[in-house]
Amino acid sequence: MGESFIAEVVVDHADLPLTPTVRTVSDATVRVESQPFSAFEHPVFFYAVSETDFASFEAALDADPTVAEWRATVTFSDQRVYQVVPGPDAKFTTPKIASLGVQVLSLESADRGWRFRLLAPERDRLGEYWEYCREEGVQFDLRKLYRSGPQAVESGRRGVRSRLTERQLEVARTAARMGYYDTDGASAQAVADELGISRSTLSTHLRRIVGKLFDSLFAPA
Repeated sequence: MGESFIAEVVVDHADLPLTPTVRTVSDATVRVESQPFSAFEHPVFFYAVSETDFASFEAALDADPTVAEWRATVTFSDQRVYQVVPGPDAKFTTPKIASLGVQVLSLESADRGWRFRLLAPERDRLGEYWEYCREEGVQFDLRKLYRSGPQAVESGRRGVRSRLTERQLEVARTAARMGYYDTDGASAQAVADELGISRSTLSTHLRRIVGKLFDSLFAPA
């Protein structure tokens, strides 16, 4: 069996389920206990919530545009479990994760978004999810990277630049300068126009750059 890879990433977008509530009640610890990760028509989520004022949390749920219905299913003095039906305009990235063959090991609130711990059978799958988030306007913040073995890999100090061609360096620098990887930055078409190439050519360059980035991050010491 080949090696696999673990990534801890934080994703952030105002339309991700329960994100407005997490932003409003920032002291709450929210952990996803159960949700459908593949394609679905009528999803139901279960969230375990602790370390917060539950009256404030429930008021935030009432005002949350990503929530259609909710109810508390289990109540303790220090923790509650909520069943939540997302609203029709809620945005999901989990079906994409499932389609890539990536497993969600854990999912919980973090900062103003959600921390995923992902297990991928190939490093390129993580790069594809990164690109998908960029295309969907979802902020993607890579926090930790590991091999499936006991040795963790430090992020990004193995000479990524030396692995890129001069043209790839130019593309990477231009995309970074124009804010391509920022949610409110330049579009792919704008970056392509700046470089004098087609959008499909830009996409090919970016896929190869991301692939080399992950090669560098996961390369053996």
